[in-house]
Amino acid sequence: MLDEQRGNSTHGRPHAWRSHLLWLCGVWVLPLCWFLRWILPASALAAGLVLAVACFLAPLPALLLSRRQRNHALTEARNAREEAEQLKLLLESVRYRTARLREELSAADQQARLSHQLTLLGQFTAGFMHEFNNPLAIVTSRIEVLLEERKEDAALCGDLQQMLKETRYMGNIARTLLQALRRERGSEVFAPSAPSEALEEALAALTSSANERGVRLVREIADVPRVNLPGHVVSEVVRGLLNNALDALKGREGATIWIRLEPYRTAGAKVVLRVEDNGPGVPESIREHLFEPFISQSPGRERLGLGLFLGASLLDMYDGRLWYEERSGGGASFVAEIPPARFTRGQPYHWFVGGNPS
Repeated sequence: MLDEQRGNSTHGRPHAWRSHLLWLCGVWVLPLCWFLRWILPASALAAGLVLAVACFLAPLPALLLSRRQRNHALTEARNAREEAEQLKLLLESVRYRTARLREELSAADQQARLSHQLTLLGQFTAGFMHEFNNPLAIVTSRIEVLLEERKEDAALCGDLQQMLKETRYMGNIARTLLQALRRERGSEVFAPSAPSEALEEALAALTSSANERGVRLVREIADVPRVNLPGHVVSEVVRGLLNNALDALKGREGATIWIRLEPYRTAGAKVVLRVEDNGPGVPESIREHLFEPFISQSPGRERLGLGLFLGASLLDMYDGRLWYEERSGGGASFVAEIPPARFTRGQPYHWFVGGNPS
């Protein structure tokens, strides 16, 4: 407190001396008045003239000093305004950087949570699939035995053949799902598949369910080359998309699903598959997270669960891609790009054209 008072008194002394000097600055006219009084004749007019000159010139130093102080004050005010603007810009920059950091932290936190969720999901699925494959292998072997024992019964053998096909498909999918969840393709060896055949298999498995719900399935399947991924993967992706579409069309009049395999026009281009429906579509609020696991905020698509996530993961393993588009006229459209089979020593040309090398 004493230091502040001393500082104030120290800062106040120059102002006090300046005010005293300002009052004394008028003394400078006295020698001038004396000189004028000496050269001019002694008369009342001369005395008045000297007095007028003294009154006019006496405040001149004070005016010059006040003008200088005014210019100095204006300069300081201008500098203060510039500093205030610079501080304002700096504050806006800090606010912008803070907002960006918050967004990056939020995205990193969300990514960390998703990675942790996928890790737990992979661990759970690995254990589940291990337990699942054991009884599935027993059922498969038992069906094979029944086929051999009841080969005289043609009707029963037909049903058993279909059951055996589905159980083998389940085994293939269980193995592929483990690879998708672990994001690894490994050293898998497979023959390129025909997309049209995989589509027909998926449609055959879900046609009865679509008929029960009153959903019309429209096939628009063009001729395309074989693709560079296993047939059961194509079938699983199509089944997942069809199941989601059937859930979205539940209780809707005139429900229709279009399955389109677009014509193949350019060599080396991706094979394009579309699954469209005239349902409610997907809200914009969840489109960015549509291919993440357990998305369940969309009315009419309450059970998205893992289907889209696994479909996108499976295609990504084989250099494919899956994304969502708005369908013109309303509804949803899911587009899958699948790489065609390549001409290599391990994949000869007859796989591409579906012929026989012999």
